[in-house]
Amino acid sequence: MNVLAAPRSLILLAILWIVPSLMGCGPGAQPDAPSGDGTEGNGASSAAAAASERSLDAPPDLQVGEWWTVEVDPSLVGATFQTTLVVTETRDGQVTLGIPPEEFSHHFLVLHIPPLGDMDLSTMSWHVMWDDFEALRFPLEAGRTWEADFHGNDVVAEVTEVDGHRAHVTMTGDGERIELTYDAEMGMITDFREDALLLNFRVLDHGFDYRGPVMSFQEIRLGLMERGPAEPADPETGEGAERTATVEVESGHSHGSLSLVVWNRGVEDEPGEYRIVATAPDGTVLEESFETAPGSPSVVPASFGHDVVDGTWQIDFYRNGPAGLLVELFTYDLTEMVFGADGPTVVAGSGR
Repeated sequence: MNVLAAPRSLILLAILWIVPSLMGCGPGAQPDAPSGDGTEGNGASSAAAAASERSLDAPPDLQVGEWWTVEVDPSLVGATFQTTLVVTETRDGQVTLGIPPEEFSHHFLVLHIPPLGDMDLSTMSWHVMWDDFEALRFPLEAGRTWEADFHGNDVVAEVTEVDGHRAHVTMTGDGERIELTYDAEMGMITDFREDALLLNFRVLDHGFDYRGPVMSFQEIRLGLMERGPAEPADPETGEGAERTATVEVESGHSHGSLSLVVWNRGVEDEPGEYRIVATAPDGTVLEESFETAPGSPSVVPASFGHDVVDGTWQIDFYRNGPAGLLVELFTYDLTEMVFGADGPTVVAGSGR
């Protein structure tokens, strides 16, 4: 893999790391009392008191600085991630969810979890591939149903059980099944299990008055999706499985997460060698060579961030094995901020 020069945003993130650390509240630092031991400041105490009045009848009134520790457990990539979701903005029934820079992975965009970026509170929906995934419909009453779309799959959702301040929802469709739990007091989906892509996440902790740097994402959209050669290389000559694609991206966004993916699902017991090279509009080369062996994960991604997303992308594939190849670019606007005693301060980015 090529070693790339650090883009401007990574330099800014490094600054965000160093400055709060010198002040005694580095990005790894959680809020004053992340475990809810009663020592939060007055603002956090007031927010917690208001949250205790939340119910399953209406969307939650999430607060700027409210946070959740989330364990992301996508079985298909053979790795588990822990991160923190932070409310960075509230407006007209919507919120924006960000992540501390040292806890962010570009894999999150290609995995579609955890919820990230803009969320509509009336449906607790976030953008997954082409559409918003409407996870809930208030009021949450046992037996209520609605239709939703996850990753292009139509599902019918039903509230199967209500247990105090928690609602349990099951979604089923052609080749798809999702089970999730919403906790009204936490104001968040606290458990999510999806069968088709083996995507799972769960909330481990919750609190208010977050302190430290946060990356805030707005308007996450799928900028490009390109597949590799339909057939592997000739087993005798090793030839015939190269493909080049040129794609125009016109998103209007300032940043992106690019994922080069080996879709190994169904052929985990067969070896293969693959290579994907993506040349960005500014000439930057993002590339990865993959070698899979029996027992490799179902999906093997290599993900990168890049600041120049609009323009002509060239994608070059080489496939010598049974797995498929895929490239996805998710574009977004990014605001970098630091949460302190007086709330968030924008350091870089567009803001809103």
